[in-house]
Amino acid sequence: MKSVFKILFFIPRLIFSLIWSLFRTVIILVIITLLFFYFTSSSKADFGAAISEQIHKISTTFFSSDFNLRDTMSKLSTDNYEHEQGSRWDKNKATIYIASSDETFIKAYRTAIANWNATGSFTFNIVSNKAGANIIATDYSDAKTQAAGLAESETNAATNRISHVDVKLNRYYLLNENYGYSFDRIVHTAEHELGHAIGLNHDDSETSVMASSGSYYGIQDTDVAAVKKLYAK
Repeated sequence: MKSVFKILFFIPRLIFSLIWSLFRTVIILVIITLLFFYFTSSSKADFGAAISEQIHKISTTFFSSDFNLRDTMSKLSTDNYEHEQGSRWDKNKATIYIASSDETFIKAYRTAIANWNATGSFTFNIVSNKAGANIIATDYSDAKTQAAGLAESETNAATNRISHVDVKLNRYYLLNENYGYSFDRIVHTAEHELGHAIGLNHDDSETSVMASSGSYYGIQDTDVAAVKKLYAK
């Protein structure tokens, strides 16, 4: 009887010991991997991108298909945009050419443009001539950045007036179902980047399409007020 009890107590301890050994091995491997990427990455941005990629691989390997990165990547930055305070177009209107060939992005850009135009604070005129457009709306794919989009502005240093903007949506995140971007969130991302094209900076003080992290909100009254204030002079 004593032998039976010993066996019964031995089996759980053995299982626990094996699980603990496996857990320690995994932790050690993770630490070694992180150190490797940290010392071999050329920048912190590259390091962050590498970590995100490894998280994605681990989640795909060890968890069921129902698990994805929607929760862990819910705070993915919309972009890292910065420009001179008060920079703007000469008037509250600009021409825009949609250069993307992806149907989802084309529809998202058109919807975002229509939403901004409906506010009456700024007017985007879609043109068919790329060479004559003030703004080029396109897309790109970059896993190394933590941004879902970007806006690259050219500004006259003497007048602080914007002369040209390239707006881009990142296919790597926005079209990957693992990151949880619905069509509405893609539209909000496009609205966010177009907000930068207008001259708006990030606004994390209240509910705003210009929030620096995520694209959970469309154009708000506070965004419209910010545009009207920027172009009041």
